[in-house]
Amino acid sequence: MIKLSCILVVDVDGTLIPVLIDFEELRSKVRRVLGVSDPLRPLGESLHRLPLNESLKREAWSIIEEAELDSVNRLSVNEVKENIEAIKRAVSIGVRLVIVTIRSHRTTRLILEKLNLLNLTVEVITRDLTPIRVDQLKYIKEKYGDRVVFIGDTIYDEEAAREACVDFVRVESFKDLPNVIERSIHICLEERGARI
Repeated sequence: MIKLSCILVVDVDGTLIPVLIDFEELRSKVRRVLGVSDPLRPLGESLHRLPLNESLKREAWSIIEEAELDSVNRLSVNEVKENIEAIKRAVSIGVRLVIVTIRSHRTTRLILEKLNLLNLTVEVITRDLTPIRVDQLKYIKEKYGDRVVFIGDTIYDEEAAREACVDFVRVESFKDLPNVIERSIHICLEERGARI
């Protein structure tokens, strides 16, 4: 087993699994509850930053949590089988894996249990720690002190990685994850001049 000197950080929605939440509809519901016209992009960070009454925000988070829970039921393990295998292969050769998401810890745990990946992670970072992606990445970088390679699917992920000074590899679709994990491992290996 190779001990890689970097942490592989993988986003959940759109990266590890397909997007199973209608975010446009969810944003509309949250806007109605809050009485705002904010674009709410990205949703979790925007909600966190809005200068609103905490009880209103709790109501909005509750609506989001409900949509997240509902999405777990629609997740097909078969559809992400190759992603699961790619992660298992990576961990088997010594890759340290951290999952990051703006989901709640509760719904993230349900997903990882359903995919049988919970015990393979070094850590799971959710909005319960912070709903700000750049802060999540900075936390990982400070905690582990190694090179961080972050795999995500949005421009917001890419911007957060740049701001946190971590490597970023983008998936265009969750189906790209196995190839992107392999590329990310090579980024880690290049750092050490090692070979698989």
